[in-house]
Amino acid sequence: MAATGVRELPSNVSWVVTQALHPSDGAADGDGGSASRAMAGERGKVPLTGESLESRLKRARSASEKAHRAEQEARAEANHAKELADAVRKTNEQGRARVRDAKSEAAEEVRRRVEEARERADAMVEGERERAQADADATVHKVGERFEGELDKSRARAEAAQQRAQEKIAEATQRLARARKLADAAAEAAQAAAEAARGKAEELAAGEVRRTAAPKERRAAEAKAVQKKVAGSGAKVARQMSSGRTDQDLRSMTKPELVDLAGALGVETRSSMNKQQLLRAVRRAARKAA
Repeated sequence: MAATGVRELPSNVSWVVTQALHPSDGAADGDGGSASRAMAGERGKVPLTGESLESRLKRARSASEKAHRAEQEARAEANHAKELADAVRKTNEQGRARVRDAKSEAAEEVRRRVEEARERADAMVEGERERAQADADATVHKVGERFEGELDKSRARAEAAQQRAQEKIAEATQRLARARKLADAAAEAAQAAAEAARGKAEELAAGEVRRTAAPKERRAAEAKAVQKKVAGSGAKVARQMSSGRTDQDLRSMTKPELVDLAGALGVETRSSMNKQQLLRAVRRAARKAA
């Protein structure tokens, strides 16, 4: 058999032994026929005496026993060889089966290890993604915190500056209102003095009186100039306040502050005016001044 390297042995061991013992005799004669022919041949050559016949029979029996033992040994050896051949065949089949199983197990092991490697790689990628996302979130959070801190500081500085500006404007408004009142009073006094002096000059028609009236008229003109300057400053402050204040800012002002602002804008106010009336008057004057 080509696969095992063991030849098939003949199944008829008796035939093999017979052929080995009597290669020239026919198979149909059997052991007895062969022995008879051998004895007949001997008789033709040697005289048939009692001693020679007994000797021949003994040798024939011995040869027959040896042939029988040889046949049994050959049969046992053939059986042993067949068992060995069967064992080789079985070993070959088992080896092939083990090879197939080993290939299948190896393929399964490769698939399993590849799957495990892929899972580890996926887990590694996912872990790296999570760490990168956490780092990015932390960076964004820090930037946001810095931005919020800077924004709060900027907002606080802006609110403080706005508060200081409003306080300065309110102070300037009050000062302008007082200056306007003083200028109005001085202008009225100067105008009255000038008119009185002019009347006296007309009545007396004297040069000395005219020289006395001239300085008073100059003072009246100076008072009007101061009044005009104060009014211009009030209009300028009003424009600044109207550009920097919203309607909500105006509503948040107190009534005295609105009165001062109205005076700076040249609005005549009355003590009986309420806050809404003052607001309307200030809005109109601010629009005109703008």
